[in-house]
Amino acid sequence: MGQVLYNKYRSKNFSEVIGQDYITSALDNALKNNKIAHAYLFTGPRGVGKTSVARILAYAVNNKTYNDSSNEIDIIEIDAASNNGVEKTRELIERVSIVPVSAKYKVYIIDEVHMLSTASFNALLKTLEEPPSHVIFILATTESHKLPETIISRTQRYNFRPIDIKKLEQHLKLIAQKEKIKISDEAINSIAIHGDGSFRDSISILDQLSNRTTEITLSIVNESLGLASEESIKNIVDYLSSGDSSELLKKLSSLYGSGYNAPIISTQISQYLRKYIFVDNKSVSFDYISLMKELLMVPSSNSPDALLEIVLFNFTRKIDVVDIKPLVITPKSSTPKSEKVHIETIPNEPDPIIKSPKPKATSTVSKSVSEKIVGKTGDIEFNMLIWQDLLNLIKKANNTVYGILKSSKPKIVNGELEISFSHLFHQKKINEAKNKDIIIEKFNELTNHSIEVNCVFVKEDKKVTENKQSTNDKPDISNISNIFDGAEVLESI
Repeated sequence: MGQVLYNKYRSKNFSEVIGQDYITSALDNALKNNKIAHAYLFTGPRGVGKTSVARILAYAVNNKTYNDSSNEIDIIEIDAASNNGVEKTRELIERVSIVPVSAKYKVYIIDEVHMLSTASFNALLKTLEEPPSHVIFILATTESHKLPETIISRTQRYNFRPIDIKKLEQHLKLIAQKEKIKISDEAINSIAIHGDGSFRDSISILDQLSNRTTEITLSIVNESLGLASEESIKNIVDYLSSGDSSELLKKLSSLYGSGYNAPIISTQISQYLRKYIFVDNKSVSFDYISLMKELLMVPSSNSPDALLEIVLFNFTRKIDVVDIKPLVITPKSSTPKSEKVHIETIPNEPDPIIKSPKPKATSTVSKSVSEKIVGKTGDIEFNMLIWQDLLNLIKKANNTVYGILKSSKPKIVNGELEISFSHLFHQKKINEAKNKDIIIEKFNELTNHSIEVNCVFVKEDKKVTENKQSTNDKPDISNISNIFDGAEVLESI
């Protein structure tokens, strides 16, 4: 039977330990100066060398060489996950007083010590506080926060760190060369990243892939690990940056259909952004940092697919994207109310304009913009420039209203500002009095004129207002249904 690569390349002495130099040097100096503690605590993530260092230390204190065939009777390894009862602990304590058979010290290595019961910890506490001179305890755990402080305070603690990606890559290359495994640099990088700082996990992935093919490429690594292509992740980030929620949801749906799951996709997006921001030192808004934080919650969610869609969809509403499509302006056909902005067609003018009384006060926009809004004749031409300035004012007052309005389509109808929405819940939200008042207030602040606002829901070019909808209307809210996994949309701003 062949030996798995992780066991084959397990560290046999302090010099072979990867990425924990400060720990191995401290322990080595303690051995040289004969300053050996009676209890050690090794904490840190899985696969970073805790158990290996514990074994090396156990053999080193007894002046013995550690190798694959080592089987020292005075070095006892205990898995706390399967031996966590108080009776097992009391049995261990009773044996502690027995002197070593052939070694200088009897060493107990207790792995995953946090799994011990409270009664077991209490039973162990006295022995840790005053152990026999011939006994050394080495406790190892991935979850040190579950240990009682009374236990921690009676040990010398060493915190093992995740192994640096570059060091992992170098070690994987060395192993690949020794095992004559053909693998590309891109594939090694992907394995190291997916190993997430774990030496054991990274080598296990390499071992698994080497049994599948004679030459390991990036595409094979991605396929085996269920990773989406870098191009797909880049596409998602591009859609996020442009605020294109429609294409974003299509891309996510396509990835789901290809067998990729939300936890891995969210992790890849987060890693892509991390590299872009912290490695490539690109300047981005704080929204991207918040996005990375929200993506970290997706893998542990009960509904990761739905949460990922919600997180990404909401982010597209925060991105300030300027829509440069021209507005459609419909000429006025009825008599306007006093002081209301209305539309009037001017002879020999290519486009209709909005006629209004002369402004009573100075506009809040810049002079160059003001000249384009209010001419010498007092005429106001409602165009994309005014709409964008209006959105900017609304954004300062209420970011949520601004986010919804960004995806809407405005135009002038019968002297009123008609805003069309493709999602019914957007139309309902902006149609609320408090939100319409924000639009009216900011329009007045921008132009010194008031205007009525009418919000409509558009389905297949058919405009349906909220007041005229019948009970048989079934608006197409498939996108929102997908986003919220069919659940009821809670409307709140």
